[in-house]
Amino acid sequence: MAEKVEKKSEAPPAADKKASGKPEAAPAAAPAAASKVAFLTKTPVLIGGVMVVEAIVLFAGFKFLAGGPKNANAADLTTPVKRAEGAEGDKSASVDPSGSIELPLLESRFPNKRSGKTFLYDVKIVLSVKKESADKVKSTIGEHDALIQDRVRTIIAESDPDKLGGGAEPGLETLRRQVKYQLDEIVGDGLIDDVLIPQCIPFPADY
Repeated sequence: MAEKVEKKSEAPPAADKKASGKPEAAPAAAPAAASKVAFLTKTPVLIGGVMVVEAIVLFAGFKFLAGGPKNANAADLTTPVKRAEGAEGDKSASVDPSGSIELPLLESRFPNKRSGKTFLYDVKIVLSVKKESADKVKSTIGEHDALIQDRVRTIIAESDPDKLGGGAEPGLETLRRQVKYQLDEIVGDGLIDDVLIPQCIPFPADY
């Protein structure tokens, strides 16, 4: 009888544990699950933030590379431009080919003896002038034809044959510059745009 009484007295603690229905490890598992859910909710926010930062860095890099200074060509600054207004008011620029006109200056043969031998240079010179100045330039050339011929003859006679023959200067830059300087003094400064020499051919005169 004593043993039965002791078993009955030990039974209530087990019943109390069942009645509570909460295992001892349950309180520790709940905070772990909550922290896992919080981490999962924060992950998309972190990824989105990283993507925004990368987009800003890429945009700044492209802006820096594409925003460098641009060179201005001399042709863009000096070429005459003709503007036309469209139906919607937009203006488009195009080069005006009729802004200048060519006037023949002379075509003759001039001697040069700088090399020790006599050469006759068959020279043809044409002037490029603005249309509004063409009449004045043409009239002045006609009035000073002999003077212009004399100045060109002197330039040819004093020039280096290597520069006249196109060896040192295929574009005859020195000859063109000297002729333009003399013409600016005769015709007037600023009236002649350019001096064109389409022909400068040496012929030996010593036989």
